[in-house]
Amino acid sequence: MTAATDERKHLSKATIEITQKSKGEDVYWVKQVWDTSKPIVLVLANYPASHGLLEQDLTGMLIRNAALEMKTYGGVIIANLFTRSVKWPTNKSLSAAYAEDSMTELVKACKEADQVIVAIGSLPDRSEVALARVKEFWQAVTDEQMFKKILLLVNGQGKPVHPLAIRNEQWQFSAWRTDWMKTIKKGEDPVESSVS
Repeated sequence: MTAATDERKHLSKATIEITQKSKGEDVYWVKQVWDTSKPIVLVLANYPASHGLLEQDLTGMLIRNAALEMKTYGGVIIANLFTRSVKWPTNKSLSAAYAEDSMTELVKACKEADQVIVAIGSLPDRSEVALARVKEFWQAVTDEQMFKKILLLVNGQGKPVHPLAIRNEQWQFSAWRTDWMKTIKKGEDPVESSVS
């Protein structure tokens, strides 16, 4: 008997616990846990594309797959700068795309995570509203002394990217830099020297 005919079929089974925090049209975060003995990573993207607990857009799939490929994490929290779906990200649409308590909820989720990866790409370069949200996020995590667990998702040139921009590449990271957005001037952020 050859090795090929000696192999037996088998079934593989996995359980993923999915939790979502939402209110009306606002989706604060979605958490997927597959191994409770390992740390949790939070990946911060731009805005949700789906609202259903079992629905997952391409960005969410890429995030989960990247977390699985790292083999370090037992779960991922997918959170967003904005809590409402946005079809075309303009300053006007983004200014109405988040709940009043969304930053508070984001900070709570960051506290639960062992690592936070900011994966928002160039949106803050193109939108003053997005830039203001990023600055608010940075200030909030700094106030909570969480800045050391924040990383940026970057491409091979070290430029911050969104998961869709590097969908066929392994994830790379950089420490948070306040100069990564064109409108933040070097030295503007009082905590910049503490994370360089």
